[in-house]
Amino acid sequence: MAVFTYVARDSAGKLVEGDVTATSPTEAAKIVRNEGRFVVKVAPKGKAASTTRKPAATVASLASVKPAASTSRKNKYKPDDLIYFTNQLAVMTETGVSMAEALEACRHDGNSPRFASALDEVIERVEGGSEFSAALAEHPKVFPALYVSLIKASEASGMMAPILRRLAEHLQAQREMKKKIKGAITYPIVMFVFAIGVTIFLMTFVLPKFTAIYAGREDSLPAITRMLLSFSDNLMTYGLYLVGFLGLVAGGCVYFFRTPAGAMKFESIRLALPIFGPLFHKTYLARSLRTLGTMIQSGVSMLDSVQLTAGVCGSKQYEAMWRQVSERLETGKQVSEALAEHKCIPKAVNKMLSAGERSGQLGPVMERVAGYCEFELNAAIKTMTSMIEPAIVMFLGVVVGGLVLALLLPIFTISKAMH
Repeated sequence: MAVFTYVARDSAGKLVEGDVTATSPTEAAKIVRNEGRFVVKVAPKGKAASTTRKPAATVASLASVKPAASTSRKNKYKPDDLIYFTNQLAVMTETGVSMAEALEACRHDGNSPRFASALDEVIERVEGGSEFSAALAEHPKVFPALYVSLIKASEASGMMAPILRRLAEHLQAQREMKKKIKGAITYPIVMFVFAIGVTIFLMTFVLPKFTAIYAGREDSLPAITRMLLSFSDNLMTYGLYLVGFLGLVAGGCVYFFRTPAGAMKFESIRLALPIFGPLFHKTYLARSLRTLGTMIQSGVSMLDSVQLTAGVCGSKQYEAMWRQVSERLETGKQVSEALAEHKCIPKAVNKMLSAGERSGQLGPVMERVAGYCEFELNAAIKTMTSMIEPAIVMFLGVVVGGLVLALLLPIFTISKAMH
């Protein structure tokens, strides 16, 4: 048996220190955990003093590591790293492992370079006496503001494990939604580009071969054949100029849409699209409500939750809406009252939020509404995908069939004239 010194948080979120006798640091952490406290650090009593006197050395070591950290920032990291890290951390804290040991166990070769570098610095900060949330806040590119705020709330409430589990579920839901939206948008774009490519190939490589066959007989050709041959000839002659012009237009549009005014305009167009617009609306609404519900249930204040939701909703229009909601909350209004003035929020959704406020269950109600929006989004994506595929096939059939008919019809006409 050995004596271990521990640092933990009680049910009120206050830091407490003490000694415990156990056979190992893991057993010591479990004993402290059984007393209703959240373990921050466990160390043998002889090493406790040296562990808590590390801030100066830690700052110096961080200063020497900074060049490598800045280099690693050039490397992209996988979003799955954060999800896996959060899940692993939740499991380990639930079993009573101290934060320092849990973080150390999250080091592995599968982490991407940027995430591994950030995690190393977080571990060093925590071992030097810094709070976990403060260490995470040093790396906003890896650990976003929403993540840091929830961790900070869990430190204050002493409910690190449940909030980590809820945060992992939130991150997984966001990842799945992004994948579905990407798939819903990518599929029709790829099919449309393929259809346009097939059409251009037929017009530039197949049609010109028939020009020599029909040379000198232009007057006897059907009108549709003459039109196609003329269009093909112009495309071959001025095709490079057309490509250059379209490239300049595309570059100008990209430059304009990257400006604040252009981004707002592009989003207005995107949200007003007949098929894709409702998908984007459901996406932003579900993301906003799920984020807000998660933060409220984790103990983050309403104002902070709304402000953070505005920053992560992914839409300029919805961000402006949540900023206005935040301003109205400061005047004493309820969330449902502040949202009632915005067309982005359906009346049925607002009524459910109002009921959640009256019952004191606003957070769970928001998550249930977000789940319903995601269900509708999935159904809309499946419907759209099932409609787009036959539409593209019909388009290709009409184009290819029209071209073949326009090319073969003169052959039958010429053969009849020869008889």
